[in-house]
Amino acid sequence: MQPSQLVVIGAGLTAFAVSVVVWPVVHVLITLAHEGGHAMAVSLMGGSVKSLNALRPRGGVTTFTGLGPLGRFVTALAGYVGPSAFGLGGAYLLSRGQVRTVLWISVVLLLMALFAAGSYYTRFAIIAIGAVIVMVIRKASDGQEAFFAYTWIWFLLFGGFIHVLAFQSLRRAGPDKSSDAYVLRQLTFLPASLWSGLFWLASLTAVVYGGGILLGYYH
Repeated sequence: MQPSQLVVIGAGLTAFAVSVVVWPVVHVLITLAHEGGHAMAVSLMGGSVKSLNALRPRGGVTTFTGLGPLGRFVTALAGYVGPSAFGLGGAYLLSRGQVRTVLWISVVLLLMALFAAGSYYTRFAIIAIGAVIVMVIRKASDGQEAFFAYTWIWFLLFGGFIHVLAFQSLRRAGPDKSSDAYVLRQLTFLPASLWSGLFWLASLTAVVYGGGILLGYYH
């Protein structure tokens, strides 16, 4: 059973408020999705993930081996689009009424990240959000579960966009010598600003299109 549009809008407003007001606290969840995007790309391209880490106060790094230039390109591209891609996938499933599926898939992906986690901070963050999701699955009513799932997916969509804005702000503040955009510049000889703009466009498109899916405008 699909929740009412009022519930979906309420979940979106909640996710937006969380994303904006307490971003310094919750950004680690988007960082994990970012690094998860890298890790998934590495695996799909035939490489081996060595470690996945969220760093304090912000940022993250995923180390890997076994990839050629194409694999490194796809992996670098997958980071900043990761949260938005996960959000779009979740929005599609929610539009099909698969609330619990979204939550269990989130738990499975977090478990995969936990096996690759290389620091206590990263493990703690993964276990904390995983425990919250499992508690919702086990204890929440159907309505509460749906509201949480919609809020979670809205958060991935909004957070993915804010994540890119934060990255662009850092690039303006000083030299960029290690970001995904810088890696893509090295691999393609196209300017890092172009890749930064592509991240911005992709994450904004995900918010608009994913939001439309959640609200029932797209199928």
